[in-house]
Amino acid sequence: MFETLEGALEMIWLYAAAGFCLAVIYNVLRFFRLAFPKMKKAAAVSDLLFAVLAGFVLFALSVEYGMGFFRLYYVVAAAFGFALNMVTLGAAVPPLSRLFGKICVWTGGKIAAPVRFLCEKATYLCTGLLDKTSKFAEKSKKYLKNHRRVLYNIEDNKIDEVYPEGGEHRNAVKAKIRKIG
Repeated sequence: MFETLEGALEMIWLYAAAGFCLAVIYNVLRFFRLAFPKMKKAAAVSDLLFAVLAGFVLFALSVEYGMGFFRLYYVVAAAFGFALNMVTLGAAVPPLSRLFGKICVWTGGKIAAPVRFLCEKATYLCTGLLDKTSKFAEKSKKYLKNHRRVLYNIEDNKIDEVYPEGGEHRNAVKAKIRKIG
């Protein structure tokens, strides 16, 4: 129930190391957040996931090594390890991330220029090809003659031979009935 000084110092050392390692993970997330500042939603999600991860790690350490107790000095030791990392290794993250972001933007611009040029040329060529094919398709269409007296399918039209007087409207064909038997 009561901790010895030796056990308390071990727990302080363990939580300081855990805070230092959590700060390394945080610096990785911070690197990308500072390199690409327009991605605010991704930064918010990563901060939330980091907070959940940090809480889980501290809880797991207190269950495993702290005999199920969670004391305030565990949090203070983890905060000390976190702050130690932020002062030492974390100080190099902002300038490096901004440099990385500028390099990515510059490289993206160099890659995007030829791609944009190729897309514009492909669009121009496809538009010209589409115009030519549509003109060819228009010329190849065969339109029916637009005269009132023209009769299409004249070979199949035997209405005058079968019923010269026509039907009720002079164009009906009456069905033939055959009796079997």
